[in-house]
Amino acid sequence: MATIATPVSFAERIKWDQRIKPALIALAVGGIGYLIGAFYVAPRTAAELPNHLPPAFAALPTGSLVLTLEDAGTVLLPVRIADTSTTRDLGFRLVGEQASANTFLLYTLTREVTTRTSYSVDGLRAPVEYAAIDASGQVVSITEAPVGATRVSIADRHQWLLAAQSGTLERFGVTVGAMIDPALITKF
Repeated sequence: MATIATPVSFAERIKWDQRIKPALIALAVGGIGYLIGAFYVAPRTAAELPNHLPPAFAALPTGSLVLTLEDAGTVLLPVRIADTSTTRDLGFRLVGEQASANTFLLYTLTREVTTRTSYSVDGLRAPVEYAAIDASGQVVSITEAPVGATRVSIADRHQWLLAAQSGTLERFGVTVGAMIDPALITKF
């Protein structure tokens, strides 16, 4: 007697249920895990690095100012310029400690402020000093904002604030009494 061969489907021949289907499911789960890591975990991990430079800070315009020291020397300082209220509120927020080393941020105001004024310093990752500069260009005070502070208050008259990581101002000769030439503040 002849036996009738039952046709074997393609899925049975390649063992779809035992080999291919589990492999495709594992591949899909791995792809989803990769996407979660790439778009959610990786940026947060990068933001915690000491050399992190937020895009908003990196987009600030650059410029320079000439500082005349009390011993009659001059220093050309490269600065990032915060000339809008939004950029002044951002300041050094979330900038890594290594990224803010030897970086100067110049807050420019449209007029000289004569009353106590406070600035947001939320999100600092390193202590920052603020040199208040009056309309004539003289540094009138230096105020420090520690890590964890939310605001820094400047009581002296000022039209500009020069901010830098603690110790940087002194290293470059920015002390009370030093002068800048307002006409030589350039924006690139």
